[in-house]
Amino acid sequence: MKAARLHKTGGPEVMQLDEVPTPEPGPGQVLVKAHSIGVGIADQLVRTGLYPWQPPLPTIPGIEMSGTIAALGAGVTGHREGDPVVVSAVPDRSCYAEYLAADANWAFPCTNGIDLADAGCLMNYRVAHGILHAAARVRPGETIAIVGAAGGVGSALLQMANAADLTTIALVRSPEKAAFAATQGADHVIDTRANDLSEQIMAITGGRGVDLFVDPVGGAGFVGHLDLLAPLGMLVLYGLIDSWPPEAVFRAQCERMGRCPAIRMFSIHAYDDQPEVTGRDLAHLMDMIKDGTIKPAIFAEFPLGMAAEAHALLDGGTAMGKILLQPGRTEPRFAS
Repeated sequence: MKAARLHKTGGPEVMQLDEVPTPEPGPGQVLVKAHSIGVGIADQLVRTGLYPWQPPLPTIPGIEMSGTIAALGAGVTGHREGDPVVVSAVPDRSCYAEYLAADANWAFPCTNGIDLADAGCLMNYRVAHGILHAAARVRPGETIAIVGAAGGVGSALLQMANAADLTTIALVRSPEKAAFAATQGADHVIDTRANDLSEQIMAITGGRGVDLFVDPVGGAGFVGHLDLLAPLGMLVLYGLIDSWPPEAVFRAQCERMGRCPAIRMFSIHAYDDQPEVTGRDLAHLMDMIKDGTIKPAIFAEFPLGMAAEAHALLDGGTAMGKILLQPGRTEPRFAS
């Protein structure tokens, strides 16, 4: 089979299409033929060597995909060949391939006849659901600011926050992304390249600040987000697109004790040993797709052999919505 592999870390050009043996499903596993493979921040960090759970090289990246079951390993029940599934391969990775041998407990049935391309976006909504309802435990009427609101997870956060009756502030870095965020239901949009972020947030919130500020970037600017929080507000970091926040972040938090800000990390790895929780949440998200509450925004679909181009698009920061790899595709397709 074909697989996009990393033999070294670096830029998008290190993605290499290799011929590798098709895996055989072992006991308790299913062999899944890939339809749509998610391309996201975790894959970018693996490629650059910055992922906290960095695998040894060479490696096949990828932690999310949809497809159909091609074969069953010994002892597998509850699945049949041909069944459509969405796979969370966070514990094992290796989704950038035509086939994946996955733990049967991590292959979840696609219900309600949802499209497999949409199913390939579900893990973004799983992250958004975890941030909102597990990490932050949001309540209706609260206000959320979302960094990178035009990205795959960012647009999922916008839609999920709207479903939770939150007031949403989308933070973007271009007029095009501002327009896109508005189509995703943002109540307010701030182009941070053209406006002072603090002034705009305080104007929107009447000087109070936001209840929740969600950031996938980190880096030196992370500490300053504390000043944008309402009393008892929370700052959630769920990625390291820039770098780790400064070591003095706890001191900065303590210096603002009068406003009682909270800082929380979020990673989908918190559920590495809880497939039943992931399955329950995915079933709920599939229902939300079916009834139209959420709608995945797919920006680009690439053939598997164009993984380098998919990563170049991700690195360039111009994508609005989800990027997918599809082994069955021969030409790339972009949102109109």
